[in-house]
Amino acid sequence: MKKTASLALIAGVTTIALAACSSPAANEEGDSRDVSVQLYNPPSTFSPLIPQVGGNELIQSLHWDSLLAVNDEGQLAPRLADSWEVSDDGLVWTFDLQDDLVWSDGEPFTADDVVFTFNLYANPASGSAVAGKLSTVEGFDDVPETGSASGFTAPDDDTFVMTLTAPNTAKPLELVAPTLFILPEHIYGELPVEGLGENTVFREPEVGIGPYLFTEWTTDDQVEFAANPEYRSELELDRIFAKFLPTDVAQAQLETGEIDFAQVAAADAERISGLEGVTLHNVGGAGIMALHNAFDAGKLADDRVRQAIMYAIDRESIVQEVIGGYGEVVDTLIHGPEWAVPDDLTNYDYDPEKARELLAEADWDASTEVRLEIVPGPKDREQALTIIAAQLQEVGMNAVVQQYDNAALSEAIGARDFDLLISGYGLFNVDPSAMNGILLCDNGALSAYCDPALDELLLAGVAESDQDVRADIYADAQRIFNERLPIFPLYVPDTLAATTDRLQGFTLNPLPTSAFWNADEWSIG
Repeated sequence: MKKTASLALIAGVTTIALAACSSPAANEEGDSRDVSVQLYNPPSTFSPLIPQVGGNELIQSLHWDSLLAVNDEGQLAPRLADSWEVSDDGLVWTFDLQDDLVWSDGEPFTADDVVFTFNLYANPASGSAVAGKLSTVEGFDDVPETGSASGFTAPDDDTFVMTLTAPNTAKPLELVAPTLFILPEHIYGELPVEGLGENTVFREPEVGIGPYLFTEWTTDDQVEFAANPEYRSELELDRIFAKFLPTDVAQAQLETGEIDFAQVAAADAERISGLEGVTLHNVGGAGIMALHNAFDAGKLADDRVRQAIMYAIDRESIVQEVIGGYGEVVDTLIHGPEWAVPDDLTNYDYDPEKARELLAEADWDASTEVRLEIVPGPKDREQALTIIAAQLQEVGMNAVVQQYDNAALSEAIGARDFDLLISGYGLFNVDPSAMNGILLCDNGALSAYCDPALDELLLAGVAESDQDVRADIYADAQRIFNERLPIFPLYVPDTLAATTDRLQGFTLNPLPTSAFWNADEWSIG
């Protein structure tokens, strides 16, 4: 078997951070052992089954835990699993779990919890947003009827095995974006599977296995956590308060010391770096900021219209003006490693005249409203969308910015009723197999784009181990993406955040939704 306990993988994405206000609690010495962190958009649930937004995934990362995670160096690192390995034929993945772990109520954590959770993820009836990622697991088609897949097994309490029907030498990549958190079977196993993801029990979970446990919603968008007394290592904090704060407010509260961690807009990076008692953190991006369309809705399905949108946007100016040069323009999802990116892709340089010509060829109706959707919070996204709307209007598109809250956004996604939703995410510069999770027909991803020819290439890519052969396969896949634009790539932003000197042990993760990846190592200095 080939050992892969630390697959290299870098995940960068949009700048994101977390923060909240708290009323500091004092320990016996009278010193506060509480910290406050910013959430870049409002949280609403601890359910890992439904489509994830940053605020939810961030609070879940404190209360729950996963088999593996992305660390600050962009590598897959152990969490509940000590190590993992794949068979020579690429069909069997074995995860060795940490010994003697317990849930916060003292019940043992075992491989049965992992099998239970992955069956929920594979079951569309649960409301799972990631069932498509598990479609090549043996017995997947039986899940709707039996509730379980034969490919998920627990040979013993400390071993979880995933058996596939098609080789996949990069399967762990699909477990971290979004993170597939593990749930306690003894708590959720008695609940109806139908609609479980939306069950209100996930609003206030009572049992967890992460370093800090949900305590209460102090407001609709602020959550209090307390140290988990059963956690596998000693914790140095008593409480963490996580609260949604817009970028400007968060940065202001960082300066006053009201919060300890905040997202930093690129335009403010230099000023923040000069503040006394504040440290600016910067790591190169590996994810992407992009616009997402409900391809299956048909409004923007014409390739010429999609190409026109790309030509209409001055992405280089947005990188310079909105994110202060902390990023780079790209024309496809996969921007690394070098062997995975062909050199003959179309560069969609700013060309409004070309955009007008393409819209005319497509007989575009200028009265058709095109919504640019956003969940308010990150300042750079809001600024970018305002600029993009104006540039689309310039070439004859009736573009308008529309704001959502999380609930409205989830409803729009479910109804397949969105035009150009801005979002940042991804693990796109280490292995091109990162395309599979969002472009395979069976994965039911946000865009709902489906191309059998692209599917064939992507499945061949994960089944192949020879890098030269993989390079040819993914070059063809990249060319399809670059022409059809199922997702509109804007730029790769650096990840920027800041902490007060009071918060010690913090290390910036290139994957924004993993910003709390080492919260168990935080302390007060």
